[in-house]
Formats: sequence, structure tokens, C-alpha cells
Amino acid sequence: MVPFLLLLAVPAGEIVVFIEVGDIVGTWPTIGAILGTAFAGGALLRRQGLRTLALARRQLAAHRSPAAELVECAGLALSAVLLLLPGFFTDALGIALLFPPLRRALLRTVLARVAAGARRGPVRRRPARSGGGTTVIDGEYSVLDEGDEARAAAARHDLGAAPQGDGR
Repeated sequence: MVPFLLLLAVPAGEIVVFIEVGDIVGTWPTIGAILGTAFAGGALLRRQGLRTLALARRQLAAHRSPAAELVECAGLALSAVLLLLPGFFTDALGIALLFPPLRRALLRTVLARVAAGARRGPVRRRPARSGGGTTVIDGEYSVLDEGDEARAAAARHDLGAAPQGDGR
């Protein structure tokens, strides 16, 4: 439901901003500002994207995982999409993603949520069965040993995330 609401709210908000800005500065300056931010953002994106791609290639050549660089590229791709969409709000988000500290903070948050979901494992949902007065709910779980928890804590540290839980 949230993506559907965003699909409606973002363009509606952009239209309102277009009208307000157009009333203040005029139609052609508004259109020029939209096109200018798209071109400027595209130039910055190209430069940062090529730099990140070169770093990923160096990581591969050194037989190291380029995972961080690939995540950076995903953030830059999202920035590109936002910059190509016409509008001031999407341009502002796209330009914000061009700044490495902001992009990394956002990606760290997203990756932490994805990792939290992956730790829980796949969930198969089946209807509860009732028999003899008891309810049985099927599910899957995994047991974490101390090594798994240490690796998870190290991964959180590598991403710069704050420690979670009580440290066990």
C-alpha cells in the first residue's frame, strides 16, 4: 500500500511545487531549473559512478569482494533515476544521494534492515491446524551459535552500524 501511495503523492506534490515555483519565477525559469538540475546531477553522477566502478575493478583485481562498491553503485543508480524524474523534490533526493556520506548512511540503514530480515530466515506461512484443542503453527528457525553472533556483530561493525541487543 505504501508504494501505491507514494506513486500518487510524489507526482501530486511535484505538481504543486511546479505551480508555486512557476508563480514566483515564471514558467521558463522553472523549466530551466528542472533541466539544469538533471544535467548537473547527470555530470556528477557520471564522474562518481566511473570512480566507484574503477574502485570495484581494483578490488576484483586484488581478489577482494567489491560488495561495498556494488552497493555504492546501487545508490548512484537510484540517484540517477531520481534526477531523471522531473521535479524539485526528486531532484533534491537525487542530489542528496550524490553526497557519499549521505548515500552511505542511507545504504547502511537499508542493508541493516535487509540483514535483519535475512537472519530470520525464510518464512513459510501455512494456516494454523487445530487438533484436539491445540493449535499448531508451522515455521522455520535457525539456531545461532557464538560464532554466528560474532560474525553478525563484525558485519554490523564493518557497516558502521551501532551494536544491537545486549552484546550476547
